[in-house]
Amino acid sequence: MKSNSHCLGIGLILAAAKLASAQPSTPPPVLAPPAPPPPQNIQLPPGQTMLTLDKAVELALQQQPLLKEAQASADVAYGRVDLAKVARNPTVTLSASAGLSSNTGRTTFDPTTGTVVTTNGGFFTTAEQTGLAAQLNWRLYDFGQTHLNIKAAELNADAAQVSIDTTRLDVRLNVATAYLTTVADQKLVKVAETTVKSEEGHLDQAKRFVAAQAKDPIEVVEAQARLANAKSALAQSQSNLAVALANLRAAIGWIDPANSFIVEANWPEPPAQDPAELGKLVGEAREHRPEIVAFDKQVAAGEASLDAAHAERRPILSASAQTSWTPDSQDWNPDPTWSAGLVLSWNLFDGFKSRADVKIAKANLANTHAQRDALLVSLTSALDSARAQIVADRANVQASNEAVTAARAQLQLAEARYAQGLGSQIELTDAQTAVTTAEGNLVSAQFQLADAWELLRRALGQI
Repeated sequence: MKSNSHCLGIGLILAAAKLASAQPSTPPPVLAPPAPPPPQNIQLPPGQTMLTLDKAVELALQQQPLLKEAQASADVAYGRVDLAKVARNPTVTLSASAGLSSNTGRTTFDPTTGTVVTTNGGFFTTAEQTGLAAQLNWRLYDFGQTHLNIKAAELNADAAQVSIDTTRLDVRLNVATAYLTTVADQKLVKVAETTVKSEEGHLDQAKRFVAAQAKDPIEVVEAQARLANAKSALAQSQSNLAVALANLRAAIGWIDPANSFIVEANWPEPPAQDPAELGKLVGEAREHRPEIVAFDKQVAAGEASLDAAHAERRPILSASAQTSWTPDSQDWNPDPTWSAGLVLSWNLFDGFKSRADVKIAKANLANTHAQRDALLVSLTSALDSARAQIVADRANVQASNEAVTAARAQLQLAEARYAQGLGSQIELTDAQTAVTTAEGNLVSAQFQLADAWELLRRALGQI
């Protein structure tokens, strides 16, 4: 996978390395720019961290918000399991009331006198009423409907929990891609810096030639233009590196703006051997990919939901009990009342609701099967592509290394010939362009090889 920033950086470097043609002459001996010193141990300032790829992935798995979102989604799914289990539990309702109503009269029997007593009332005569009641309901048996709903919820929750591993894989791939892009941009900055130093040396040579009246003064202007282009390419490469570091910060989930980091300038060490055969890779991926495990659980959950939709037509056996106490202005101390019993209910016709639920459950199950099959198809393709890319990129890296070695040797010979008056500036600049091109191609090849290994890791489900 190629990075646009890499292509842009390499293009600018190559544009800066293009040198205008120059007439051959016999200049005084001039030494080539010295090679940069070997890297020393970097002393990091306070608040700055040196990151390796493994360290960057470790930090991302600890603090990336996407993982927190995935965990929250799994918690919601487990909450739905608890919600499905509510149907098995009894419910208790307590209610109280108080109010006024018109008293239109009341007829009662007086047992002491054996007579009927009538109390007069009217529209504007009020009577106070209060009430206190409690009710208990408990679904005892619903012929498997609740059990199937709980099973479907549990399987969906398990699938959501497994999906966290899928998010981990995606987070790792995002971090790895951002990290490798940063390493590549760092190397392209080094290539641009080398080009600038080389152009500075060429400008110094041109000034000496003109001072010795061995070259036309226009060569100084041309060398100044080439140096300006090289500096512009360096500035663009540095800008690309800053963007890559910002993208890596986002991929890690690095929140603290007070602390920063730099990455190691070396590529992660790739495996020495080529990937295994495609059949073995496919078998390993099907065993470890969390998406396949999640789809398997979703298929089982869909089947349980379909059975639960069919079970909506089954009867329900419930127990209920209630008690109430209703004092009013006619009798402020009545005896409480209670009742209890069993209820068997069977919804013979529900307006085709259960049939619609069955239809939806079947469609959801078919969709899950299709998604799982699509994953298996794309999985084989991704593994085959990554494997072929690794083999090709490994050969490309080897060829690019050989090209860099040859281009540097060519540049040394051109510089020696130029210093002895046997070569031309055209020959020298062509050799410099070849070195810049070869080094840029090597960085691109190394990035593609490292990225292909990360894509293969993601396809295999390796965190």
